[in-house]
Amino acid sequence: MKQILSAFFFLLSIFSMAQDQEICKCDALKKAKDSLNNAYSYNYKITRKQALTPPFKFISIQYLKSFSKSEDIIDSLETKMASAESNAAPDSLLGHYKLRDSIRDMEFAKQYGNIPWPLIIKTGRFNNIIAILYQNDSSFNAKYYLRISVDNGKTWKNYYTGMEKNNNYFFKNNSQFPLWKDSHHLQIEADVMRMTRPLTFPHGEAEYEVLKRNALVIININEIMKDSDNDGLNDFEEEMELFTDPLSKDTDNDGVPDSEDNNPKYQTIDNDFTKVLLAALYGEYDLIDNPDPLTIEFIMNLKTFKEDFASQMERYNSTSNNNKKSFIDMLQYNVIVTNDENLRRTDTLGKRIIFLTSKEFSKYIQQSFNNIYVHFYSKLFKCDDKKDTYILIHNGVSRGETYLITRIHDGWNIKVINHWMT
Repeated sequence: MKQILSAFFFLLSIFSMAQDQEICKCDALKKAKDSLNNAYSYNYKITRKQALTPPFKFISIQYLKSFSKSEDIIDSLETKMASAESNAAPDSLLGHYKLRDSIRDMEFAKQYGNIPWPLIIKTGRFNNIIAILYQNDSSFNAKYYLRISVDNGKTWKNYYTGMEKNNNYFFKNNSQFPLWKDSHHLQIEADVMRMTRPLTFPHGEAEYEVLKRNALVIININEIMKDSDNDGLNDFEEEMELFTDPLSKDTDNDGVPDSEDNNPKYQTIDNDFTKVLLAALYGEYDLIDNPDPLTIEFIMNLKTFKEDFASQMERYNSTSNNNKKSFIDMLQYNVIVTNDENLRRTDTLGKRIIFLTSKEFSKYIQQSFNNIYVHFYSKLFKCDDKKDTYILIHNGVSRGETYLITRIHDGWNIKVINHWMT
């Protein structure tokens, strides 16, 4: 049995509550659910005034009489894919799946400053300073970044802008304006957007309204380029996205710089609880025989955990793509929201994860409604009526599980007592 939880999650499920309480009496869990139902209600609606107001002090807007039209933008990657598809038979049940991947890989191999050309919005040079405005590789939550070289392209630094595609700007790569306005400012044409309906499951993709088609967004790069601890992450990204310390190169003091750390906020620890959480979330164990085909139940042996998990990881690595991560890959973090101290300190198994407390999450979603689609895990709650027995809940938009975890002689018995899927 292999449990890999890979969807995006938020909000606790009312459906799971009744069953949880029947199996495990836990007043702390009930109170936590009641409070979270209120804390995680979030109004996605953005007024016209909010959308038209620059989100940060280092951004200003001018409105143009003559401007580029976003409907005239040609997606060269998509055009190449469509052309190739018209001359080839489908290669899978999903259509031209392999063909599209092959073309995408070829186009992404063409890079400038470590950035694949299909992700670049605009480039520009001011004397020996080169700037690249680009988006990360996410169709779901595409965020805008700057890549800047002050030595004519020999070395580069990366800067998070705090802006996201369609929230509230759509940057136009067909703009006739040069990227550099002057030595301290960049400029890019944009449509000003407003979300009218968020992405929902299973109802469909997010919907947006265009408020202005003639905006010129001006960015003061002096603010963007602040990196107080010189760790390669600008202060803005550390404060708004990663919640790390912008004044410390190594927030968790584990010897790994924040920019290279897979879990930059918390040092990994090894105890019985971090082990059982790893087993519940990522373990591969023989199931206990059970007449109910929907029941998932297994035993994790603490005495053999190190060897068992090493064997699992060896099998996983032998079948997965473990090529060295590209620069673009290194921009991507999974986000897990939890108030459980042990979960925040588990081994991330090579995945880049930002663990947020519920308080930090309430700030995180203010940046963008799309930030709400993340993993959520409860604390490991101890049952009031059962000895050495705990409840762990994982819930989200499209699926969720409730684990009943019991201490036994040699380790832990882990059972999924409730699961749901949209």
